[in-house]
Amino acid sequence: MSMHDVDFRALGFKCGLEIHQQLLSDRKLFCRCPPVYRNDPPHYEIVRHMRPTLSEMGTYDGTALMEFKTKKNVTYQFFRDTTCSYEIDDTPPFEMDPRALEISMVIARAMECSLVDEVHVSRKQYLDGSIPTGFQRTAIISLGGHVPWKNGREIEIRQISIEEDACREISDRGHEIIFRTDRLSIPLIEVVTEPNAETPAEAGEMAEVLGWVMRSTGLVRRGSGSTRQDVNVSIEGGRRVEIKGVPRIELIPPITAGEAVRQYNLLKINNELLERGLNPETMDADGFSTMKFEDVTEIFEGRRIEMFDQWYQGVVGAGNDIDIKAVLIPGFKGIFSHPTHGDQTFADEVGGRLRVIACLDRMPNLITSDDVPMRGITEEDMEAVRSRLSADEQDTVVMVWGPKEDTLTGVKEVYIRSKEAFYGVPHETRQVITPDITTFERILPGPDRMYPDTDRPPITVTREMVESVNAQVPRPWWEDEEEMVKNGVPKIVAHRLVVSRWMNVYRRAVEAGAPPRFTALFLMEDLRAAKRSGSDILELDDEEFIELLKLVGQGKLTRKGATLAMEWAADTGDKLSSAVHDLKLAPISKEEATKVIRNEVAVSEELVKLFGQGREKPLMGRIMDAIGPRYEGCDVLKILRSQVAAMQ
Repeated sequence: MSMHDVDFRALGFKCGLEIHQQLLSDRKLFCRCPPVYRNDPPHYEIVRHMRPTLSEMGTYDGTALMEFKTKKNVTYQFFRDTTCSYEIDDTPPFEMDPRALEISMVIARAMECSLVDEVHVSRKQYLDGSIPTGFQRTAIISLGGHVPWKNGREIEIRQISIEEDACREISDRGHEIIFRTDRLSIPLIEVVTEPNAETPAEAGEMAEVLGWVMRSTGLVRRGSGSTRQDVNVSIEGGRRVEIKGVPRIELIPPITAGEAVRQYNLLKINNELLERGLNPETMDADGFSTMKFEDVTEIFEGRRIEMFDQWYQGVVGAGNDIDIKAVLIPGFKGIFSHPTHGDQTFADEVGGRLRVIACLDRMPNLITSDDVPMRGITEEDMEAVRSRLSADEQDTVVMVWGPKEDTLTGVKEVYIRSKEAFYGVPHETRQVITPDITTFERILPGPDRMYPDTDRPPITVTREMVESVNAQVPRPWWEDEEEMVKNGVPKIVAHRLVVSRWMNVYRRAVEAGAPPRFTALFLMEDLRAAKRSGSDILELDDEEFIELLKLVGQGKLTRKGATLAMEWAADTGDKLSSAVHDLKLAPISKEEATKVIRNEVAVSEELVKLFGQGREKPLMGRIMDAIGPRYEGCDVLKILRSQVAAMQ
């Protein structure tokens, strides 16, 4: 099934979001280190190993057990001046940053959420190594909000939490993974929605609307890595699957569409297996008592085979501690080649598991009896493997290769994932590969990963805190945008301005008398053009911009003059008032402008003729050279047209 042929509502498509947005705080959430990214060499490194622990209920989380099977060596990179003993997990947490907590509550109130009475910090297990403690500190700060959307619908907010960010992954190869701790503990909020999106396009719309709400507060970080979206997708008969860390909103529609198609095809595989009369109970994935597998390295001994070259640098065998194992999957003929999404097949589903859990990350990492001949493996080779496993015609044989211990884990994961095919869509977390393709990341975490944090006492939300928060909640961005459009601001400019750092400057300048349309265009277009030309305009104070825009509103400066004054002040360091004086930017009267226009018309007979024929630029250019930035060009054109019309 192609995504272009899908009626997503008919499939029962549902999607909710988990938006992670870093907050604009001066320190990290649970220590006093500055929240800065580092790309210089680290000062020191520490290697650790993760292992699961029992939850408060005396159980293990499935994700933790899965991560433990990977046997990763986790290397952390540290910096003496921007990380501390908290990041290294040698010190309990400091008190939660009060400003970060306040910002999170401002955003929650902007989404009409109800604040909790007490903020309780919990621990959420992370056994992938991305947090040195093995858990993330997180706290729910609000519940049950909503944001207006479209056609009378709302985006329903389930809950909002404040939590510490995780480390940045630098590399992940085999059993070695490296993290940088600069991002660790930067405060962020997690906004969890209900599954309100009924199509992939709506999922993207939801993320954009919520992103605009957060950015309109002016209290969140901007730039690469500051915002990440997790999307939760299901279709009728499928299960919730989480796609982690979608970096850009425009990727959400194709990614969620691809997941819907993937679940549809996994359900087809499930039906096909049941129609064949196969019974999942014959596959004991826990004890592996019925799993048949063999070491088949000797079948390929002494040969160089392209498929195995990423492990065997030369011929198979040759003293390497590497082997090839094969596992029998009864009754699965043709299943591994069944398409799932994009150009992926069920074999890629299984290969994704091996890449993560068995650390067989040199792709491809498996081949099935449905695939041969391929890259040096012949039909005769596969027949020998099938014979070793006593495979029937309807069976599939899957081969994996690599280090001996990892291939044993690999064949077990092939068997486990094959059994899961009988149940349709497995609960799992996936990561983005291309705009419409995802791959396995980990088992979907369960409730056992969460438990109370005993290092921090609850924080009481006082009346004073609530009043301070409510005073900082901005006007809804869509109301600001609508008002700007009514005042003549182009909609696309208004849409960008409401979430930009210039929105407060716009509000104050317009209140002081600056023209709304010019002010918006100046802030969103002229400033960007001046910066591209090399002017260091961002060194100017906001108060200077407001004064400059106010002068335009009072008629004491033209729009062109405003741009020249801004560039002059940025380049020289002078005050804008000095620029107006030194550059002689004070506007002239209409009478003075008319006099200049008449003089130029009188000596430009040929240009006047061209002007009358519709070629206005040559004469306008000459007149504007004479007048300069002291009179608005649009008003010059009106006077000029009147003058030329009177001559004809």
